[in-house]
Amino acid sequence: MDKKMIFLDIDGTILMPGEGIRQTVKDGLAGARKRGHLVFISTGRSVCTLPEELRDMELDGIVASAGSDIWVHGRNIYRTSLERECTERICRILGGMDMIFMLEGFEKIYVSEKGERILDGGMAVPDDNPELIRWKTFFGRRKNVSGMEEWRRDQAPIPKVSFMTWSRAEAEDMHRLWEEEFHVAFFPGRTEHFFNGELISRTADKGTGIIRTAEHLELDPRNTVAFGDSMNDWQMIERAACGVVMGNGDDRLKQIADRVCESVEQDGVIRELERMGVL
Repeated sequence: MDKKMIFLDIDGTILMPGEGIRQTVKDGLAGARKRGHLVFISTGRSVCTLPEELRDMELDGIVASAGSDIWVHGRNIYRTSLERECTERICRILGGMDMIFMLEGFEKIYVSEKGERILDGGMAVPDDNPELIRWKTFFGRRKNVSGMEEWRRDQAPIPKVSFMTWSRAEAEDMHRLWEEEFHVAFFPGRTEHFFNGELISRTADKGTGIIRTAEHLELDPRNTVAFGDSMNDWQMIERAACGVVMGNGDDRLKQIADRVCESVEQDGVIRELERMGVL
């Protein structure tokens, strides 16, 4: 079998909320590497918010910040960010809307004033969501996170912006305002009253991350396999030679998948790699 480049989303793909990454998944991916395949994380998270579980995993690289920050064998091979004027415009517009928003830098996350009050528990919200719970956990550690007032526009480049709102009208406004400039990716929630998503660069997304990684390694992109579950995985699933969506994934994403595997709870990634003959 040709050497495969395997790209894995984290949350909802190999990591279960509150449970981490199972040892069976870690062992299976280590086995794939022993057979000569390459294993990469491909995540919307910035490197400063990666989960501790990754420290115990054998990896060949990380595509972080939804494709804006690429690491191969411990070396940064690509990094880009939004134009400063664009980031400032986002802050002005989102600052006038009743939502949480976060500037996700490479080294630190900057949270809006309302976001700080909600994430530290000082302001009640209508309901929680796995993504909101994850951010509350991260914010509670107070590591690599600051208030928006500490963002130094000339010193801290921003590759990606995240947002949350309990207003359907504001969610619709996000599409209307930004869809020409960004991939506006929304994540499914437990209720229809909570909307969270990301503004992702149209020139540096998870799909371009796969291609840039393959080009750097001088490997054939026709040997790429990608696993994901959410709408920020769209470009990765679309551009990989084989795009696999988790059973627990977004139904819209499944429509463009080459394959659909079992859920994260059922170790779907490992089961699919076994069927593909990688393991």
